[in-house]
Amino acid sequence: MSADTALQKKRLTMMLAIDVVCFLLAGVAIYGAVSLGLGWAKPVFILAIVAGLGAQVWFILGWMRATKGEGASS
Repeated sequence: MSADTALQKKRLTMMLAIDVVCFLLAGVAIYGAVSLGLGWAKPVFILAIVAGLGAQVWFILGWMRATKGEGASS
């Protein structure tokens, strides 16, 4: 396994972990906002969604950077 592959595998694992945490947090927050009427839970829901999407963008940008480097070295 090359260094780039190992880095991408680590990046993928981190992204998935962040997405799982954000998914659970968003679920709890939307439950609190809708069912329990907690006003502060709506911004938590939005922030959890943004953080999850941010993790996916971070992964994709890293992947694009790694593939761009492979093409240039060929």
